[in-house]
Amino acid sequence: MMLTAKQSEARGVRDTFEIFRKEQEPVPAVILSFDGFAEAYDIVRSLGKQNIYSIVASCQKNNIASYSRFCNHIEVLPSVTGANDVQIVETLVNLSKSLNVRPVLFYVSDPELALVGKFRETLEQYYRFLLPDDDTLEKVFNKVHFIDFAHRHNFPVPVARRFENSDELNSHLSEITFPCIVKPAFSSDWVWDTEEQREKFGKYKEALRRFTSIETLVEFCASLPQRPGGFLVQSYLDGRDDTITSFHGYFDEDSFCLGSFIGQKIRTYPPHTGGSVYIRTIHDYRLERNSIEYLQRIRFRGVVKIDYKWDASREEYKMLEINPRYNLWELLGSFAGVNLAALAYRHQTGVPTFSYEYDADVRLLFLKQDLRAYLSGYRKNREWPFVRYCFSLVRKTHYRILSGEDPLPFAVACAFFVRRNLGRLFRAIFSEQIARRVTLPQDGPLNFSSVKHS
Repeated sequence: MMLTAKQSEARGVRDTFEIFRKEQEPVPAVILSFDGFAEAYDIVRSLGKQNIYSIVASCQKNNIASYSRFCNHIEVLPSVTGANDVQIVETLVNLSKSLNVRPVLFYVSDPELALVGKFRETLEQYYRFLLPDDDTLEKVFNKVHFIDFAHRHNFPVPVARRFENSDELNSHLSEITFPCIVKPAFSSDWVWDTEEQREKFGKYKEALRRFTSIETLVEFCASLPQRPGGFLVQSYLDGRDDTITSFHGYFDEDSFCLGSFIGQKIRTYPPHTGGSVYIRTIHDYRLERNSIEYLQRIRFRGVVKIDYKWDASREEYKMLEINPRYNLWELLGSFAGVNLAALAYRHQTGVPTFSYEYDADVRLLFLKQDLRAYLSGYRKNREWPFVRYCFSLVRKTHYRILSGEDPLPFAVACAFFVRRNLGRLFRAIFSEQIARRVTLPQDGPLNFSSVKHS
């Protein structure tokens, strides 16, 4: 729960933290991130705001978090495949042994959480982290199982039903409520097997779509590859992205909330079904209290994010999912006054932890993806007219990667972006020149003898 202290008491607590920190050998923070982009940097930067330095364990040696002045080392992991899970865990174990102390472990997306959950008994011997019990973790991690779990604990979730395959769906079409959305059991289920599937469905967030007719729903589900977990068909709650609100908190071993805040989406990419690209903090004390009570029903432990969407027809929030991992929102909270990553670090290292009131309307922008969202969606559906969109960008805002106190990751990200796009441009130009030099005969195969070589 949030604790408000007088200024003198707060100063005394900070002095206690400083004395404790100086007397103890520093405990490293290890950020587990398979991807090479900003997920690890969100946590490195959050911890850095409290002068906590990190080690980044990533499959990408050029992970931009490794360029942060708050990163002491990057540990390169084997590439992410099911066959490499044991090798990744061995690398993490050897890293811990080399440090001569159990580091605090942070995990920043679903694949990393899945690995930590799968090998938690081994990793707990070498790392400090806090997860809910195995059964709760399985139920909240699996979107299909989560619905039954939510009903059992009286969570306010939308109407939804699990299906093994499209044949089972076809026999229950009369029970489907439109509009609806289809979700996999795990996000990794929609990592596609073929190039044809990738072209048809796009990335995971792009494959999450709003369906309004039986025909389009059946066609979509029939073309999905068979997965053991099946899929979920859930009622879709219409509304702008700012109707999506989320609770963020950290709970100790006794399911006591040590810190929390409420956030609200402003824009997402892709619009309405994608990841957060422009977000802010708000105050909603009732939703905060309810969320804490929901999580204490299931004796939840560790870091958590609960997504809600406002159901205008019933005038209440519906719970969409519970995510027990670290993410972009931790960086927003660190700017607002509730640094959950640093709070988790201090709790795991035995330092007394306190949470104070946070500021409302603190904003965080992922500019590159936000521009993509505007150009590909919001501009076309006129949800964000040009003038209103521009006005939103001139508000006082923090940026996901751009940081005056830590500028190198932003410079490296820009360099990578330019290199990737220049390469694509040169390949496109070269391919066009080759195509123009190839002569097409009236009959027979292509005549490549007429291609000039320079």
